[in-house]
Amino acid sequence: MAEDRAAPTFDLLWTAERAGKRGRRPSLSRETLVRVAIELADSEGIAAVTMHRLAALVGSKAMSLYRYIPSKDALLELMWDAAMADPPKLRSGRWRSKLTRWAAASFQRLEQHPWLIELAGSIQSVGPKWTDWLEAGLTAMTKLPLNASEKLAVLTVIDGHLRSAARLRFGVKATPQWAADFGRMLQRSAADDAYPTLGAMVRRGEFDAAGMSMEQMFDFGLERILDGIEAYSERR
Repeated sequence: MAEDRAAPTFDLLWTAERAGKRGRRPSLSRETLVRVAIELADSEGIAAVTMHRLAALVGSKAMSLYRYIPSKDALLELMWDAAMADPPKLRSGRWRSKLTRWAAASFQRLEQHPWLIELAGSIQSVGPKWTDWLEAGLTAMTKLPLNASEKLAVLTVIDGHLRSAARLRFGVKATPQWAADFGRMLQRSAADDAYPTLGAMVRRGEFDAAGMSMEQMFDFGLERILDGIEAYSERR
């Protein structure tokens, strides 16, 4: 059943929009609606994207939008794929450098469209832009002695790392309130026997020293992931 529901959206993602009848130019298009919806999500968040709000922005009625996009769920799928845009060109460098640039470019997409993080768990279809990114990532690993499943696993691990880092940087955890609460949590743990390791680190002043920035944390984690892939590849 889920596969049947996903099929129409898949067709929307992969099939070019048909032109209107000869002599008539449609006032709206699927591409226009997706573009306006992305702009709305960028400025006000994904929760602001509704068919009624979108209709108001394009000067139409909500029911009229369903001629172009069958549902809000389909709209979100189309927005997700369109917002990913094109992957970077990875023509030069070793596999490690290429994967680093691939991850950095993907992180930049999340920075430009933070709402993509919120949709990550609900997107079901596989669109052409997503496939372009997959192609670029696999091409970066052409010379690695890994099979297809292992290469997919590498991209999955890197994708998971960059999404976690993006949540910390752009999500609720990056707000001043979260930072303040984190400090209060450290103070509590220093006097709570339920957290012996964390408490000992706080008492030794290990969190008082200057730590890594979000960018440095992302780079550090990515480098360790690539270290592991390189070591595994060499053993193969």
